[in-house]
Amino acid sequence: MDERSDLADLADGSIGGSGFTGTGRPSRTFPRGRVCGHDGCETRLSIYNDSSYCSSHQPQVAPRMRGRKIA
Repeated sequence: MDERSDLADLADGSIGGSGFTGTGRPSRTFPRGRVCGHDGCETRLSIYNDSSYCSSHQPQVAPRMRGRKIA
């Protein structure tokens, strides 16, 4: 109980600790200005999208479940 009362004595109401610093590694990025590779689509791709297509034209793939092929 003494610890709780000590924390209540802080003037700014904080309880201490260190700030979140993340993983220290920046996110992977790709060139700016890329456009979807589908004919006629002018969607600009995010610098964080590693695909050559936008989400509307990304080819669909069946996920693998427990090491077995579904399709």
